Amino acid sequence: MTIRRDYSWIGPTKPPPEIVTPLRVAIVPTPDFTLMSLSCLIEFLRLAADESDFSRPVYCSWSILSEGKRSIVSSSGLAITASGDIAEAAEHDVLVIHGGLLHSTKPMPDYIYKSIERAMKTNIPVIGLCTGQFLLAEMGLLHRRRCAVHFSLESTLRKHFPEVIPITDQQVVEDGRFITCPGGLAAISLGTRLVERYCGASRAAKVLHYLMADKDKLLDTASKADMSFIGEHCQDRRVTNAIGIMRQRMYDRCDIAEIADQVGISKRELARLFDRHLRVSPAEYWRDIRLSSARWMILNTDRSVTQIAYECGFSDSSHLIRWFQKRFDRTPTELRKAAIAVGTR
Repeated sequence: MTIRRDYSWIGPTKPPPEIVTPLRVAIVPTPDFTLMSLSCLIEFLRLAADESDFSRPVYCSWSILSEGKRSIVSSSGLAITASGDIAEAAEHDVLVIHGGLLHSTKPMPDYIYKSIERAMKTNIPVIGLCTGQFLLAEMGLLHRRRCAVHFSLESTLRKHFPEVIPITDQQVVEDGRFITCPGGLAAISLGTRLVERYCGASRAAKVLHYLMADKDKLLDTASKADMSFIGEHCQDRRVTNAIGIMRQRMYDRCDIAEIADQVGISKRELARLFDRHLRVSPAEYWRDIRLSSARWMILNTDRSVTQIAYECGFSDSSHLIRWFQKRFDRTPTELRKAAIAVGTR
């Protein structure tokens, strides 16, 4: 009999930072929902939620909601058990109505429509995923609004809801408080959009690298533009792998030699490759990733400079402030005050 080896050593070695989770997603599946869209979205959130592949819900959390936590059966016949009651939807930052087979003969539960109505009253953004946008259209919420829909369902949308503007060439469409996505692999673009907005582009880029995904093929134009400053296009996989590890270990203050060892080369060879391809040292590149992440947190969150320093892998706030001022010509506090003064946050 084969004895399973102990792999616990590759897990987290210290507790996660204590923060208020910036992105909490409530997902309400309809009867006969599609599994692929759901798994793509949840896996993206899971990987964005923590460092590496640790899966702790630190920066993102997600809940599958139904009335009374009842299980919901997918279009493939597989059932999932809800993790929360529909009444908990108000405790989240966004509400995802996850659709599936339009021709399903199963009745649509009334609690799904009521959850959308409650979200409207509390100003929670509502997302129609897969065919979830059809429920929004039924409620008259997409009147004269742009709506992402799968090309195979464009004629159906036009027939039943002529006042809705169908969009078939974009993976994610945002119009007012409503976001729509046709499902499938496009759910990865939806996950990218949400994580960028609530957690920062560095965290979204970390996920795409971990998924070994080609963002130029997966993401729509808007998302690619938002992430264009992350990383470098390099043909040497040793460099891109090292960058990916740096993104995954944002607040883990390990040595560059450890990064090189994970890539399978020496510290000196890694430095030579970075100098050849990027014209900076590995330490400088890693610090710049952390500074970019810190800048996003300064502009988009109310976390203290001390907390941000910890989350971005700096030894203390003084260390962050010193490098931040060198990089952006002002301190974190000065940048935050300037942003507030001009009304950008």
